[in-house]
Amino acid sequence: MKKYLFLFLIFLSSCGITAPSSFYQLQPMSNKALSSRRMNVGIEEVSVPRYLDRPQIVLTKSGRNELRVSEFNRWAEPLSSGISRVLADDISTYLPNSLIKPKSYATERFDYTVNVEINKFDAVMYKKAELDAWWTIYRDNKIVARGRTKLDNKPRSGYNGIVAEQSSMLNTMAEQIARKLMRL
Repeated sequence: MKKYLFLFLIFLSSCGITAPSSFYQLQPMSNKALSSRRMNVGIEEVSVPRYLDRPQIVLTKSGRNELRVSEFNRWAEPLSSGISRVLADDISTYLPNSLIKPKSYATERFDYTVNVEINKFDAVMYKKAELDAWWTIYRDNKIVARGRTKLDNKPRSGYNGIVAEQSSMLNTMAEQIARKLMRL
């Protein structure tokens, strides 16, 4: 009996205990209205580079060619969905009398639709966070405006700081899109 108990204890000690995962979510940040104009705007699902399209948060190492995929720091939702949600929330705060929402059905009708292509949504721990994105505004399937948001900021420390800075950069892009929508 003692032999089996000893073997069982050895087996238990060989089973490693893994650290719990942390889950992060991009947050809307805008707090000021820019216009009282009314319009309906649909935000298409944002396209992100395939290397970012995963549950794990991906950081760039300082050499820029090497990536670090964190198994224990993850997105709480698909990154493209989170970016669409945050952009819709931020733009709707800038344009409070408008209906701004992620476009979920092909049959939905909007005055304008916004398409965003993320080229870069990278971060280097303790050093920088980058956003490089093209955005296009359509009316009746015709391009009415285009723009590019390119930002390079220093995040606060840790994954919380990086995600907060990425949320802030998305807010800057949302303000640029809202200002363009106001002029259409």
